[in-house]
Amino acid sequence: MSWLREWALGSIARRLLLFLFSGLSVLMISLFVLLDYGIDRQIFGRLDDTLLARARGIAVLLDSHPSGEALSELQAFIPEYAGGGHTDFLQIWDDRGHTMLASASNAAANLQPPTAAVPANAPYFYDMRLPDGHRGRGVAMRLAFSGSTGDALLVVAEEREQVDMLEQRVHLALIFGVLGTALIAALLSFLAVRGGLRPLIAFGAHAEDKELKPAEALPAARMPRELRPFATALNTSFERLQDALGRERRFARDVAHELRTPLAEMRMAVELAQRDTVDAAPLQGAIESIERMGRCIDGLLSLSRYEAGMDQAQLEPLDVADLLRRALALAAAPAAEREVLVEAGLPSEYWISSDPALLERIVDNLLLNAVEYAPPHSRVQLSLQQVDGSSRLRIGNEAPDLGTEDLLRMGERFWRKTQAREISRHGGLGLALARTLAEVLGLRLHFELEHGVLWATLEPLRDITAIAEQDS
Repeated sequence: MSWLREWALGSIARRLLLFLFSGLSVLMISLFVLLDYGIDRQIFGRLDDTLLARARGIAVLLDSHPSGEALSELQAFIPEYAGGGHTDFLQIWDDRGHTMLASASNAAANLQPPTAAVPANAPYFYDMRLPDGHRGRGVAMRLAFSGSTGDALLVVAEEREQVDMLEQRVHLALIFGVLGTALIAALLSFLAVRGGLRPLIAFGAHAEDKELKPAEALPAARMPRELRPFATALNTSFERLQDALGRERRFARDVAHELRTPLAEMRMAVELAQRDTVDAAPLQGAIESIERMGRCIDGLLSLSRYEAGMDQAQLEPLDVADLLRRALALAAAPAAEREVLVEAGLPSEYWISSDPALLERIVDNLLLNAVEYAPPHSRVQLSLQQVDGSSRLRIGNEAPDLGTEDLLRMGERFWRKTQAREISRHGGLGLALARTLAEVLGLRLHFELEHGVLWATLEPLRDITAIAEQDS
């Protein structure tokens, strides 16, 4: 159930809505129970009060008149007792349980006596089945009655079906009223949460914007008071980050510029020394080190220019199949030197819209990196896969030493799995430069490890035909 907990509690909006809905549900249920209980008490309390008043009136009438005259007067005053209706009933039992007096409405049947003992000085209310088969409510009380050696038992009853129907209608009204109120409250809660969190959502969208520039800082002044400290802190952090990145890029660019001239002088000096020595082999290693440093400097300069936005992509129609064949030809020599087999399945031509120079540099870096780090006598695979109006380029090489945790560092500057950088022919910036150039072209470069094979995937390469159809 962790996914359910994450779904319910992973969002502030859902937390608020869950809290409000739960609270409203408990409140509405409690309100329904209290109202229902109170109304039931009122309805049946009135019925019990009416029955008790009638029972006491009948007791007074029987006490002041003979039973026959009292019953005649009662049936004349309230015709229901005479059988003109079937809503009111009366019956008196002596202390031995024999009927002493009964209203004509009882007909030949008897009322149901109370199942529990009736107190001497208090009425006893209970539900019963009336002689006509309807549901009824009765009150029993003890009184002195002529002809009974002890206290007689008087029971006065009345139909309760109309009261029950009234109670049901009140229940329905309460249910629909509570449900309607709950739905309206839920809707208002949803709108309130949505409206209240709209500034926070907008704040998150601004903060998540990867293209945010220092001049496009978060509008802290226009935000709610609660979000202003966060916006101000983020703006300050963005400014510091931009300043740090700017200083880093300027430093790398300045260092690269300053080192190019000394490296050129060192190379010239070593080459001159090679001419004047009998055994030039030891100096060849120095030249290779200088060349590696030169490639590193060129990579730093390229990264600085593209990350600073100084160089932009120039899109034009490009046959990517032809570009890949040229890259394969360039990688043929180092692949043959390490006895690595390069396999490629390419169409005769495939036209896309891209910057030829940038895309060529990305492909060269990826392919040469795969050839260099593939184990000897292994193979490198290159494929161009077409998917829904675009294509993706995949280059894979066996990488038995890599783990899934290493994928997060692929494309990081100067990072290698092994610390023996001196054996590399590159400057350690090939994948970093490829990733930066991919972002300039609006492409995504990502790495996957499948069954010991490292796959570099570049996508989406947009087909010219699909672009033309989309523009039209």
